[in-house]
Amino acid sequence: MKRIIFISLLLMTTAIASAQTKSESKIRLNAYGLYVFDDGFDVYNDVSNYYNGKIEGGLKWGASIEFLPYQDYSIELTYLNKNSDAPATFKFGATEPKRSENFDLSQSYILLGANRLQKSNNGKVEGFGGLMGGILISDVKSPSTGKSGSNTNFAFGGKLGVNIWLSQKVGIKLQSQLLTASKVTGGDLYFSYYGPVFLNSYSTMWQFGLGGGLTFKLGK
Repeated sequence: MKRIIFISLLLMTTAIASAQTKSESKIRLNAYGLYVFDDGFDVYNDVSNYYNGKIEGGLKWGASIEFLPYQDYSIELTYLNKNSDAPATFKFGATEPKRSENFDLSQSYILLGANRLQKSNNGKVEGFGGLMGGILISDVKSPSTGKSGSNTNFAFGGKLGVNIWLSQKVGIKLQSQLLTASKVTGGDLYFSYYGPVFLNSYSTMWQFGLGGGLTFKLGK
């Protein structure tokens, strides 16, 4: 499903770029690698129904296609992926014991964003900042039971960074990035030892990352 969504958005963005005839139009391909820090979550109804834990930090990788309709602005379609452990402690019901589990978590972001670019006088350094929004698809598996689940949430965030151009076509990308997704745990809870469990509360996820990658200019 996530591949279909990403490919559809990619084709739409490419079609818009191909239809643009202005001489200053450019297309870039970007490759990303960032370290993302730990983030905790806590879903609490009462002393007999709660859920807490953390999403451990690690490598987030991805790629994007970036279209520049004007010299100082760009539209970017991005795919990002992160695999990590999510240790959690939970209790569902007064008669049930407290349990712990280290879940396997795979997160896939599909984001569409807008960036503001600012070049230096010599053109070799280019600062940028942008906002983005889209979806987060989370796939979770319990190693002890073999059960798995999937959830899709609205995600949004922002980034700041700099491109350092090594040549007219290739550059190094350095950036910081913050992404958040609301109602990631809670309600129809997919981080469950038994399967879906309903809680009244929700937890929002925040992921801050530092890293960079490579950027490539296509065309003339």
